[in-house]
Amino acid sequence: MKRIISLLLAVMLILSVAAMTGCNKKTEKKADTDTVSSALSAASVPEGAVPIATTAEGKATGYTKFDKDEKDRVVRNYTYDSLGKLQGSIGYEYDDNGFVSKEIHYDAQGQVTSQIVLEHNENGFETKRTTMDAQGKVQSSVVTTYHEDGTTTRTKFDANGKEIK
Repeated sequence: MKRIISLLLAVMLILSVAAMTGCNKKTEKKADTDTVSSALSAASVPEGAVPIATTAEGKATGYTKFDKDEKDRVVRNYTYDSLGKLQGSIGYEYDDNGFVSKEIHYDAQGQVTSQIVLEHNENGFETKRTTMDAQGKVQSSVVTTYHEDGTTTRTKFDANGKEIK
């Protein structure tokens, strides 16, 4: 209800300003249409969502919103299109050391589309990334080895654990 009232007030304010500027009828009609479109778009964006990026004209290309836990860690990241329509989300789980241990990818209807399990070494560096389908079946994995000279080696494996060259 507050959103509807705010929307109406915003539209009325903008229409009043447009009328007071002495615009011609054609420009006034376009301003009214743009104002209503703009206000409706803004009204459909979920509360707390922020633009991901903006165009040169300043219009948002999409939005994101985060849910956080009591430790201020992101536990869900929602992605919306430029009109505020949910596109999907990613849920995050954490291990005992506070590192992301699992990503669960959801579609706009809330159905799991894929999962990623992450393993880390004692320094927090990712050592293994396993990608699974919605049912939890392994699709592939990447093992990262850290060498004393500061270099890393990444080895890729297919769903059967066979190394991919």
